[in-house]
Amino acid sequence: MLKINLEGIYQICDDLNKKVSHSFITNIVVVNFSDLLLSFSFYSKEKLLISLNHQNPFLGFVDKQYSPHTVLGGLNDHLRKYIKGAYIDSVEVVNDDRILKFNLYKSDEFYEKQSYTLILELIPTINNLILLNSNDEIIFAKHYSDLTASRPIIKGMKYSPINKNTSMSRGSFDYEKYSQEIRDYVVESDHKKQKEQVLPLYNHLKQKEKSLKKKLKVLEEEKEQAQKNFIYKEYGEYILTYSNSLKELNEYIDTIKDQYDTSISPNKNAENFFNKYKKAKRTIENVDREIIKGHHDLEEISHYLATFDYLANEEILVLMNKYLPQKTHNNKKEAVDASKPYYILINNIRIGFGKNKDQNNNLTFKLANKSDTFVHLKDSHASHVVIFNENPTNDLLLYAAEIALLLAGKEDGELQVAKISDIKKGPEKGLVLLNKYQTITLKSIRNETKMLIKSQKRFN
Repeated sequence: MLKINLEGIYQICDDLNKKVSHSFITNIVVVNFSDLLLSFSFYSKEKLLISLNHQNPFLGFVDKQYSPHTVLGGLNDHLRKYIKGAYIDSVEVVNDDRILKFNLYKSDEFYEKQSYTLILELIPTINNLILLNSNDEIIFAKHYSDLTASRPIIKGMKYSPINKNTSMSRGSFDYEKYSQEIRDYVVESDHKKQKEQVLPLYNHLKQKEKSLKKKLKVLEEEKEQAQKNFIYKEYGEYILTYSNSLKELNEYIDTIKDQYDTSISPNKNAENFFNKYKKAKRTIENVDREIIKGHHDLEEISHYLATFDYLANEEILVLMNKYLPQKTHNNKKEAVDASKPYYILINNIRIGFGKNKDQNNNLTFKLANKSDTFVHLKDSHASHVVIFNENPTNDLLLYAAEIALLLAGKEDGELQVAKISDIKKGPEKGLVLLNKYQTITLKSIRNETKMLIKSQKRFN
C-alpha cells in the first residue's frame, strides 16, 4: 500500500470535503479490529473505509456494494453513540501532518446541537482514532496512554496533537494509484474473511478433491489391469478351435503354459478362461460407472473450489448441510431450488448466470429472449452468462465476460458472444451448440466485478 505523505493527506482531505462535507453519517460498520466503514446521506456512490493498520494506516473510498457485518464492542458502541447521524461540517489537516479532523454536529434528545470532533492520526505505528467533545476533551480513544507518556491520551483530558514532523516534505503523491490499492485491499480482505468464516467447508472440499483424484487414478489402474485380462477370451477361443487337433492344441498350450492348468481338461481350461474374461468385462463396466461418477463429483467439487469466493450465502448453507452437517446449527436442509440461476444489475439491465446444468439450461432456454446476448468461455463446460439486452454496450459485454471467467475459476481466456437465437440445445442438459458467434479475449478481471458479483440475486 502506498504510504501517505504530506501531499497525500492534503489530497485526501480535499477529496473528503468535495464528497462528504455537508452530509450526514448514516451508518457505521466496524469491520474488524483495525477497519471501519462510514456511509453518508448526500454521497451514496461510495463508502469511506478507515483502516488503522499498525504499520500503514490509510483511508479512502470503496464500492458501495461492500457491506460486511459489524463487529460489536466498545469502538462500535462509541462511534454509533456520538457520530452516527452526525452532520459533517468540514474536514481539516491538523498541524500540517498526517492527521485529519472531522468537524461534526449532532442534535441531542432535546434537539440541541452538539459539536464533536473525530480525529484520525494516520501515522504508522502510532495511529489512533479519537473522539472529542465541544471543549476538545477526549470522550473516547482507540488507543489510550497514561500520564507517564510523552503525550497522555486519557478520557476527559484536553486533546493535543502529535508534535509536528518538521523533517516531512510535501513531495508528490499518486492519488489514483493509492485509491486503486484501497479497492484491491477491500477485495482481498473480503475474500479472506469469507474463506475464514467457512474455512472448514473449504478444507473439506479440498480434501475431497484430493481423494477423488486419488480414487480416479486407482480406478484407471484397475481398469487397465482388467483390460489386460481380455486376453483370456483369446485363450479360450484358441483352445476350442484346436480341440480337434491334438498336435496344434499341444503346440498352443505350450505358448500359454504359465496360464494353463494341466490338472483339468482343455474344455475346463477354456471355461475358466472365459469366466476370467467375463469377470474382467464386468469389472470394467463397474469401474467405468465409478469413473463417470467420480469425474462428475470431481467436476462439481472443483467448480465449487474455483468459485468459492463468489458462492451465494444460500449455496454455502446447502454445501455445509451436504458435506458438513455436523458443523451447522440446523442440520435440516434449506429448501433452495437449485435450478434457479442468478443475476446482477448493471444500469437496471440484468446479467444472468448459471452455476450448474439445470441453471444454465433454464437461464438460456427458458428465461432469455431470442434477442438477448449469450456469453460463454470457449471450449469449456462452463457457466452460461446472458445479458438481457439486444444491443449491449461494451461495458455490459465486459462485465458478462468477466463473470464467465470468474465462474470458471480463471483470470483470462477467450469467450464466445452470440445471440440466443443462434444457439441450439446440445446432446446433454446445459450443453449448447452455437451456429454463429464472435470471440473476445480478456487478459484480466477488474476488482469491481469481483465485488459486484457478490450482490448476486436469484431469479424468482
